[in-house]
Amino acid sequence: LRKHLPQRLRHRNIRILTCNEPVMADAIVIENINAIYNRERNSIGDTLFNHSGEVLVLSDEVHHAYTHLTFTGQGIGYDFENGREGGGDNRDERLWMKFLREEPGIRRHIGFTGTPYNRNDYFPDVIYNYSIKDARDEKIIKRINPIIRIESEEEDIQLTERQRYEQIILTHQENRETYAYRDRKGRRRVKPVTIFICPTQTKAQQNATAFIQVLAAYMRETDSAYADKPLAAVEQAAGERVICVVSRLARDEYQAKLEQIEETDPAKVGGKVEFIFAVNKLSEGWDVDNVFQIVPSEERVFNSKLLISQVLGRGLRLPRKVTVSQIQRCFPRVTITNHQRFADHIRELLEQVTECELRLASNPILAPDQKRYAHHFALLNIVYLPGSRVVPRGPDEVKENGKPGELRLTPFADKLDLKVVYLEGSRRFELSKELFTVDQVVLELERRFANVTFESLRYDFGKPSTDFDLPQRERIEAIIRRAMKAAGIEGDRLSRHNRKEIELHFNQYLPKGTKKVLRENIGGQLSGAKTTDLPGKSARSGGLGQEISAFLTEDYRGELGPENLFILEEIERSAHPEGPEQLPIGYEPVNEPFNTVHVRRMVPGKHLYAVNPSLFRCPQDLVIVSHEPERLFVFRLVEHGRLIAGWIKSPDTDFYAIDYEYWKGGKDRVRRSFNPDFFIRLNLGQYLAQIRSKALPQSIEKWHRLQDHGVEDLILVVEIKDDDDDSEATRAKGEWGKRHVEDLNRLIRETSPVDLDDDLRTALGQHYAFWILRPAEYGTWFAMLRNGMLVGNL
Repeated sequence: LRKHLPQRLRHRNIRILTCNEPVMADAIVIENINAIYNRERNSIGDTLFNHSGEVLVLSDEVHHAYTHLTFTGQGIGYDFENGREGGGDNRDERLWMKFLREEPGIRRHIGFTGTPYNRNDYFPDVIYNYSIKDARDEKIIKRINPIIRIESEEEDIQLTERQRYEQIILTHQENRETYAYRDRKGRRRVKPVTIFICPTQTKAQQNATAFIQVLAAYMRETDSAYADKPLAAVEQAAGERVICVVSRLARDEYQAKLEQIEETDPAKVGGKVEFIFAVNKLSEGWDVDNVFQIVPSEERVFNSKLLISQVLGRGLRLPRKVTVSQIQRCFPRVTITNHQRFADHIRELLEQVTECELRLASNPILAPDQKRYAHHFALLNIVYLPGSRVVPRGPDEVKENGKPGELRLTPFADKLDLKVVYLEGSRRFELSKELFTVDQVVLELERRFANVTFESLRYDFGKPSTDFDLPQRERIEAIIRRAMKAAGIEGDRLSRHNRKEIELHFNQYLPKGTKKVLRENIGGQLSGAKTTDLPGKSARSGGLGQEISAFLTEDYRGELGPENLFILEEIERSAHPEGPEQLPIGYEPVNEPFNTVHVRRMVPGKHLYAVNPSLFRCPQDLVIVSHEPERLFVFRLVEHGRLIAGWIKSPDTDFYAIDYEYWKGGKDRVRRSFNPDFFIRLNLGQYLAQIRSKALPQSIEKWHRLQDHGVEDLILVVEIKDDDDDSEATRAKGEWGKRHVEDLNRLIRETSPVDLDDDLRTALGQHYAFWILRPAEYGTWFAMLRNGMLVGNL
């Protein structure tokens, strides 16, 4: 490094010292951070700052010190003031930053870390970043391959714990062969390992125990050497391939094996270990090159950029003992075997961490002097309270069952055929199915019927206890065996789906009471949501060339903050390296099949659009949408801007939720909530003035009738779906959304202004309508908006 130093410093004699030696000029002092935590027993302060020279501090793994800082518009907030030092790691981390911030002898400080995040917040003072994306593109690290989704011909696929572990084992076995990088004598240079990241030490131990049992079963089924051995012996052999790294266990149980985890000789320490169960603390200082699969056992161990960066860091190093030519022929890839239900969240965070891309942020305009601030409005919602009541059954529900129909069972394959789609490619798996013996199913029904008989004889459930005849064991088994024969199911095993079919069939034998419990949401009082309180939303700038779109106005330089302006300049600079003057804003018209003269594409090939401000009646500084149907809908909103008083693109969560429920497959009750995509405000007075010449007289009459009832604004609530989306969930959203606005309109009419906060009282002049719209319906819907026919659907 001498050539990089100034000439006058190139021949200085630099001393490498510890804090227990006299410190002098031109010295580098290397010290463990524990010296700061225990300064009363250490001389670091006396030795390091005992002269008048300058001290530069270089901190490694500095994200720990940042953990207890908060950055706001007013500066830095400290979590170590007023003597709140606590204990353990939290105390140490606070003392570290306290030392750096408050020690007067420290004039300059530079931090180093591979994870520059305080949870999801990127450090504000990064001066140089070598991103995971750069390292991946330059082939310095492995490629990263998370699960995107799981597909199967069977409906409602929910993998059991055993099936998930089998999938992990099969992936591991594939890695074990693919990335062995054998030498000319066939000896493996690399032994791939799999790491399970668990949320707690208890979970790590429990998961390790359960995994060993599945691994033992797999070994007996696939390896003839274990086929005839006692189960206990096989589980012992499986246990030798697994270590659990948690502090509550004695270090001698795992430490030597962990330190020798790259060993390929099974006869040596660590040579047999291929699976590691640990918590997030398995991080700094543990740098091995043979991690090829990472399994986050729960979403919360992978739910922030900091955690993802730390976990990925354990698996990205390239194998050191492998030749460059072998690496190039078979470039290594680390598989992230995450649960598919949080695949979207993990993928989003992973992309942010690995791509290290700039992100556009959408926020509400909060400066009253900006013109589009006038498009803000308040919304009303209902606070629902969960409740239940006992009601009589209807005549059809209490009549006696007729003779139960024939039991029909569905044939099943012995294995579950599964297609797993990764970020890079896909793979098929054949996994064991959870099967039940006929005796197990019969015993469950026998016990259930016995309980019904016992309760009926001793308790009054509104029905005589002697007018029903429940089948006994022999009859239950005969019915099941007959159905198995008819379905061609041989042997003594039934699938989980078969068990459900049998349960539903024998429900017909149970007596029906005269009453039932009805669970429902009880509408309470009104609540408010103001568009000034919209939570922010961000999107990767790189996504603008794919599904993501961003809309802003041609006055964006006066509306956007410095971060967004900087990102826009970077986007334009990367698209036009010859200079922005070569292609000014608004150069390329939008290629859409309707009038878009008021919208211009800002950058070729990017879904980044500048809109005429007079038609962009939205109080958000810029609008981000995630899919093409939403993008097409925004084009239409701009086209009809003169009819609209204001509109917002609502975030997916944390703003305005509507509950809904449905019976999945007619069997399983699903209760969820959704946030509609768009809220559109029509001021009736202004709207009628615009459409009066085009609307039919009967439509105008309906609008006037609304005005006579005190309605000043119509709020159109719109949920956007693809043309081919007709799922059970979508239909349920449509039904519950319409029911919600009906209840809301009724409650608005019944509420007195004195019962609402001052800033929500004007919203009592609103009337709500709900739609689920698909692109094929946009033309008709906006035509109805132009000619006043939307009122016909109220």
